[in-house]
Amino acid sequence: MSEKALFKYPEPDERLLGGWKGLLAFMGPGFILASATVGSGEVFFAPRGAAIFGYGILWCLLLGALAKGFMSYSGTRYIVLTGEHPVARWGQLFPGPKNWFPVLMGLLAIASFPSWVGGLANLLGNMTMMLTGGSLSVPLWATIYILGTLAIVLAGGYSWVEKSQTAIVVTMVITTLIALFASKPAWGQILLGMIPSLPVYEPWVVAKYPDVASRKIWLEMVAYVGAIGGGIYDYIGYVGLYRAKGWGVFGLPNFREIEEKILTAKCDKTLPLPTEKEEVTKAMTWLKAAQVDTTVSFGALLLITVAFTALGAAMLHTAQLIPAGNKLLEHQARFLTFLHPSLVYLYYLGVWCALWGTLYSIMELYPSTTYETFAPVFKWVREKGRQGCAKFVYVYIVAVGLAYNWFGFNVVTILTIGGLLGGTLGCGLWALAQVWTESRMLPLEYRMAPWVRYATIASGLFLLTMAALSIGQQFGFIK
Repeated sequence: MSEKALFKYPEPDERLLGGWKGLLAFMGPGFILASATVGSGEVFFAPRGAAIFGYGILWCLLLGALAKGFMSYSGTRYIVLTGEHPVARWGQLFPGPKNWFPVLMGLLAIASFPSWVGGLANLLGNMTMMLTGGSLSVPLWATIYILGTLAIVLAGGYSWVEKSQTAIVVTMVITTLIALFASKPAWGQILLGMIPSLPVYEPWVVAKYPDVASRKIWLEMVAYVGAIGGGIYDYIGYVGLYRAKGWGVFGLPNFREIEEKILTAKCDKTLPLPTEKEEVTKAMTWLKAAQVDTTVSFGALLLITVAFTALGAAMLHTAQLIPAGNKLLEHQARFLTFLHPSLVYLYYLGVWCALWGTLYSIMELYPSTTYETFAPVFKWVREKGRQGCAKFVYVYIVAVGLAYNWFGFNVVTILTIGGLLGGTLGCGLWALAQVWTESRMLPLEYRMAPWVRYATIASGLFLLTMAALSIGQQFGFIK
């Protein structure tokens, strides 16, 4: 080991050295992330975008998911290699007042929290009200879902969350792919939809859905990109969940001691990681865990996105039906009822599982996001720990999430706020910040492969461009 290195990596898990069956054991946090995003992005916004614009919107959705996949991996690989969350290093590395960048990211995330809690509860309430014949109002159902889910989260634990979300995501992938192939979509149109082009509102959209057509095109598109794959409010917490897995540096028995030394390492030179060939090999082997977790979770997101977009284009766009107003989820029942009318119950069960699984997952993620963002800045946050911060987070997201519903905010507006702030702007900043962080803090042996680095840069630029175009058009700078 080199003289200045703080540690040796633990011996890699033997399953990382075997075949694909062994590698599949290294999944878990990614499925929580996938489940935390699939309810709004893939179930609602992907079919909505396809219903409005047809197959032509597919490129936008896929690029958004791919961009967030590279952005996500840039964070998971860093924490496995160093034991340090990226936001902790950003606080010391960025020029200007100490910790201003983590605080900015934390504020963007926290501002977005209630949008997703309130928006998901609204979707669940809307569907439940429809199925129960309007016995209770949407805001009342939303209140029941928010408070009920919180109670279940407080009674559960991480292991149960990971297993339940894995089952939900796997089930959704299987059922949506079955529905896709059974619907016999226009495969050629799907391929053409992957070629970037600027969509327009067709005359029937303007005539039948004036409220939809009144939304700026770029703002509508950024809502899709922001929702697909989630945002920094999910990713900061997702990366933090790796602490519970014991991968890489986290497997060392004296990790707490090493963590303190890493956190206090100066930014004028690279982190003191071991650079001997044997140690680098062990580190790269541990990185397979992060690669599998990220690849499988985002692979599932891409499959579900393609399936729901194709189904929306084939069944809703052609029938001129858009999920909007009081029919946010009703039209999508066609995805299964074309096979047999009785499958409508399976559809609603699947959508309910997806939406509720998302609501459950984000209540697990958001306390982690809050802790990871502000722990490097405030000592009292570090002292309270994740669990100590959770109660403050729950009070905030429940109160504002309920307010969004009781004050009559439209669910599309609610979710667009979160998507713009955290799903595009925040994610774009993350991707570029992490490329710079690696170049400054990691020895050459540990940095991303060139193609991964370039893909991460491109991802950041794409997400920031989407955010800038939507903001510019909203304020009249762009037509």
